[in-house]
Amino acid sequence: MSDMMRAVVIARYRGALEVMHRPVPQPGPGEVLVQVHASGLCSTDLHLLSGRQSLGDLPRIVGHELAGEVVALGEGVAHWRLGDRVTAAIDITCGRCRHCLTGETQRCVAMQRIGFEKDGGHADFVTVPAANLVEVPTEISYAAAAILPDAVACMYHSLIHQGRVGIGQRVLILGVGGLGIHGVQIARNAGAEVLATSRRWERLALAEEYGAVGINTKDQSLDTAVATLTQGEGVDLVVDNIGTRASVREGLSVLRPGGKLLLVGYLDETLEVPSMRFFKTEQEIIGCRGSTKRDLVEVVRLVQSGRITPVIGAHYKLEQIDEAAARLDSGDLLGRIVLTR
Repeated sequence: MSDMMRAVVIARYRGALEVMHRPVPQPGPGEVLVQVHASGLCSTDLHLLSGRQSLGDLPRIVGHELAGEVVALGEGVAHWRLGDRVTAAIDITCGRCRHCLTGETQRCVAMQRIGFEKDGGHADFVTVPAANLVEVPTEISYAAAAILPDAVACMYHSLIHQGRVGIGQRVLILGVGGLGIHGVQIARNAGAEVLATSRRWERLALAEEYGAVGINTKDQSLDTAVATLTQGEGVDLVVDNIGTRASVREGLSVLRPGGKLLLVGYLDETLEVPSMRFFKTEQEIIGCRGSTKRDLVEVVRLVQSGRITPVIGAHYKLEQIDEAAARLDSGDLLGRIVLTR
């Protein structure tokens, strides 16, 4: 093994994602070294360039979705073997705070995250706490496994644990990109009726293949379409993958009394809520952040059983990060981009 590796880094804010040569990290106590075979490119990777979220000391290797094989064990690691196929939960949590002790690890007060505060998986190798690893069955490819920690598990956490979606409910998913297309599958698998929006017919066609009713918001009013499809009742749950003032207002406007709006996307710094209707109808707005290891374990099982299909829109080599980022920014993808090695 060479002492150096390729890695996609942010060297300065408001710059560009760059491929650099960096030293291969060595696993510390309780860690493993993973040779990365695939990593998922997320729009958050592009947002990090703005400095909106601090990455600590730069340069930082980004990439919070990864899959590969264990190639070295740190001191004290006993339950993993060389060659094990793995993916990794994103959050590195303390295990001691009130939230961790009650299983709400996504709210850990001392959290660090792979690809954010810690170097991530857009590299040939990455060190990961053994506690974060989840085994990947041979039925799941490395490319498919790579996008499970965020693109799939985030939607699973939002819908199942935050939204508590269930049989007979009506769910509206605003935006069926790399996250939303998996949300369609998760909600349908939970027994819900699903409506999905996009301004691109290709995305709507794919959503309909997975059982959603598509609403093209380029050509029709969301309020009118939802009223027609629900006989004026509105929906039980809205998943907002857009995160703008307009999307929040639209989402609340089509919720039934007592309905829930799940905030997943975050583009605008502040949100605006029409207070009178919000209070009179007892609607709920629920923040949704990331996923837990438990979510990831459950998602792996669902994918292995064939009940969820990870949707990959394009494959690029690690050194093609400029092309991959431009493609992601164009918004013409169906599914997630995977960087392969």
